[in-house]
Amino acid sequence: MADDNQINRSSLLVMTFELEGLCTGLRCTVPNGLAPAATTITIMNRLLEEFSRKAEGCALDELPKLDENTTPVDLLIVAEMLRSTLMSFLTPDERDARDRTFGFASAQGGQ
Repeated sequence: MADDNQINRSSLLVMTFELEGLCTGLRCTVPNGLAPAATTITIMNRLLEEFSRKAEGCALDELPKLDENTTPVDLLIVAEMLRSTLMSFLTPDERDARDRTFGFASAQGGQ
């Protein structure tokens, strides 16, 4: 029996939300001179690995592994690049759903 209350999202769409949260956190901390902790770097590496498995031939495959020597600015740039690249893989419906969630009007109009 299917759960009528279950919400289904593609893994790429879920990753956009995860990256949006990561980027927001980094945008708030990096300008204040706060370095990301090991947990943040682990999350970022997991997202990079997950995306690399889904997207072949992507420029992100060439990135070095992030570690404690990665500067906060580099981590933010990689996170923003991953977020932007990931957006290009979403379907138009997924982009619209994402935009509505973040409070933007539909680019497809009429609604």
